[in-house]
Amino acid sequence: MYFDVLSLHYINIMSLHGCHGYAAAVTTSSRSDVRKYFTECLTTAAELVNRTKDIMLQKGVYYRPPIVQPPDRSEYVDDNNYLSGWFGEKRALSCIEITDIYFNLKKSILTKAVVVVANQVAKSDKVKKFLKKAVKMKEEHVQTFFQVLLKENLPSPPIFEAEISDSTISPFSEKLMMFQIGFLFSSAMVYYGTGWASSPRTDLSPKYMMAIMGDLKIGHDWINIMIENRWLEQPPLAEDRSKLAETKK
Repeated sequence: MYFDVLSLHYINIMSLHGCHGYAAAVTTSSRSDVRKYFTECLTTAAELVNRTKDIMLQKGVYYRPPIVQPPDRSEYVDDNNYLSGWFGEKRALSCIEITDIYFNLKKSILTKAVVVVANQVAKSDKVKKFLKKAVKMKEEHVQTFFQVLLKENLPSPPIFEAEISDSTISPFSEKLMMFQIGFLFSSAMVYYGTGWASSPRTDLSPKYMMAIMGDLKIGHDWINIMIENRWLEQPPLAEDRSKLAETKK
């Protein structure tokens, strides 16, 4: 379903997710054997990030983020113009803001391509209706952050629709595709939140807020479909003490 360039970017982005997830698992686990396991997973995920990025660089299909020239000396914030965005002259985006916008844009472009593929091969009417909404939502996010970079005269990564084959036969079940899409949308909210928290310029906050709200709406529809089809395994729950107290002996 994917040609080589999209396949490489897919593996690279998913291995980035692995690095973040395994690093969090190491820091939140207590047992030494569990921490050792997640450390090994983190190492292999990092190796996969490096291998895919090296191949993309060799093939000329790695899309470099915008370059910011290093300052000659240290500078400090001396007025409220640093926070400006709604009125008056906007300051240029900081390197941190550019990094978050570009990274979120790359992930949104990849997610849109994955959803387009799923919609192309899905058979269930309800799933296809959901996927069409998901494609539209990611298109809105791509356009939102593309326009931010465009207004700042900064480059954006290209879209991947040309890297999708014309196959309508899926090698994957709808359950697996839906699980993958749910993961991409839920993780996007985490990264949008990180970008929001790292962006002092006031005009960026509503953009991140709208992106998170959009993903929340898609997530609501997603979980309803997953529950309806019994595709979502329930994680272990804490004991309901009130319910236990009411249990008759």
